[in-house]
Amino acid sequence: MNTKKLGGNHIKIENRKLVFNHIFNRPGISRPEIVTLTQLSSASVGRITDELLEEGLIKEYDTNARNVGRRPTLLCVCGDDIPAVVIELDRDKQVCAVVDLTGKVRCRTEYDFCIPDHTPQEICLLVLSMVSEMKIRPEMLGKDFSGIGVVLPGLVDLDSGMVKLSSQFHWNDVDFGSMLSDVFPDTVIAIDNEMNARALAESLYGELRNEQNGVVLGIGSGVGAGVITNGRIYRGDNNMAGEVGHIIMDPNGKMCECGCYGCLQTFVAEWALIEDARRFMQDANISDILASADAGELWAVSIIDRFERYTKTAISYFKNLLNPGAVVLCGQLLEDHPVLAERLVSENSGSVRDSFTIPFKLKMSGLGRDGALIGAATQLLQKVYDEYI
Repeated sequence: MNTKKLGGNHIKIENRKLVFNHIFNRPGISRPEIVTLTQLSSASVGRITDELLEEGLIKEYDTNARNVGRRPTLLCVCGDDIPAVVIELDRDKQVCAVVDLTGKVRCRTEYDFCIPDHTPQEICLLVLSMVSEMKIRPEMLGKDFSGIGVVLPGLVDLDSGMVKLSSQFHWNDVDFGSMLSDVFPDTVIAIDNEMNARALAESLYGELRNEQNGVVLGIGSGVGAGVITNGRIYRGDNNMAGEVGHIIMDPNGKMCECGCYGCLQTFVAEWALIEDARRFMQDANISDILASADAGELWAVSIIDRFERYTKTAISYFKNLLNPGAVVLCGQLLEDHPVLAERLVSENSGSVRDSFTIPFKLKMSGLGRDGALIGAATQLLQKVYDEYI
């Protein structure tokens, strides 16, 4: 067996992160409580909290409790003082926002821009324009930003920012990280898959906060998943885990943007539902499909039933393969049309039947459209303050 001795500096970093995590998860904690929870010495906790205070990552305040004797000084993570600019790129809609270290979205702006119609260089200029507009907003003037976080649908190399594949954008091996670095010199930039960012946000602030294992399933212009195992994002080799939208459900199905036939997203993504509906109703949208299904029109009922059946099949795969504590649903399609989410979550909606039952929770995300933004900011800040958080 090979064993690796931890160096003193590594131990110090891990202790810093341990102390920060206790302050993050328990706002209003005191130093003596941290000593009890971590089993570190009082001197070590004092030194680490002083370092965190000096970095501006935490702040201290006095309690108003009227206890006998000296009142303890309490600690919490800073909010406004640690902002990050984050961008969520989707096929037809983009969002630029400022998110702080506590996961709060301070401000956001949405844009409508069809990415496949433009070159990656043009998208970089769009990002530059979005960030520039955000920095001159009155509430952001004078703020010192930690960097820029970007999330998008596709396979991303975390270290280089290379987008190996984004079927929604029609990108293959696009060196987006280098392009952004040229536009934003001397700026820390973090790029990741949007569903991994959502999974991180759910594990820290959302429905997976009390789960060690969970899945976030997003359905919108595409289909993707973020997986949490043992409290951490499961990325697989080359950060390619979670591409559930390209699981082949029917090899005789329609052709997917990735070049294969019968992928899951060809049955449940928004564009797939609309494409099928327009064979029966010109210029149909999702609202038209739902209204027609409510009216009993068989073509619309068939489309909605197929959406539910294939989505629940995908959920069943996760349930039986990964045994998650919870599966969290998100994505623009479900957020814009909550009746679809209700059909999935409902106990009496024809759920996939298994030969045995594996208990798990199925719920809708409470973070809504901010989930990927919050995750992007968290990843960026962890990159900037790697030795502390």
